[in-house]
Amino acid sequence: MSFKPSTFLIPFLLGALFLCINQGCSTVPKQEDQGKLIDDSRTAINWFTENVSGLQRQIDNSAGYIIYPGIGQYGIIITGGKFGRGVVYNNNHQQVGWANLNTASAGLQAGAQGFKMLVVFQNSETMSEFEENKLTGDVGATIVAINAGGAGAASFTDGVAVYQGAQSGLMAGASLGLDYMRYAPLGDEE
Repeated sequence: MSFKPSTFLIPFLLGALFLCINQGCSTVPKQEDQGKLIDDSRTAINWFTENVSGLQRQIDNSAGYIIYPGIGQYGIIITGGKFGRGVVYNNNHQQVGWANLNTASAGLQAGAQGFKMLVVFQNSETMSEFEENKLTGDVGATIVAINAGGAGAASFTDGVAVYQGAQSGLMAGASLGLDYMRYAPLGDEE
């Protein structure tokens, strides 16, 4: 039996195509979906601050943050990925834009779950890199589970702290590829 790169490349590309079609490859949500996304982001940030000791202080001292109230994560044998839209806030808790997380990955995976995610930017330099869509790297997420004794505030890695909270279970390997996040300021209609 010989190995053919196309055996793995085709499912990977199909997964990426699915993400683009499913999400419209747009960072800004449709006008009719924006209100619900904002409401859901407020509910999600309240959930995180209630379940993570010291998080409110960390957010108040940060340059800003993104809340993704509902990220879909899927795994289909060879391909997998994460997709979701979020709301970007400055350190005064005022919305400044929209975020999109859209990844595809190759590797053995199985399952489909949803979760909420919070990304906190330690300083203005890191937030600016995100706003210019130049943020790179990979950051492990602190898992937050309700009634699990409460998590503590995560340490910053390269100016970013990431929290992941369960909606319907979690998949292993909680990490975030920062270069898969995209930013669009308010008023940008892509």
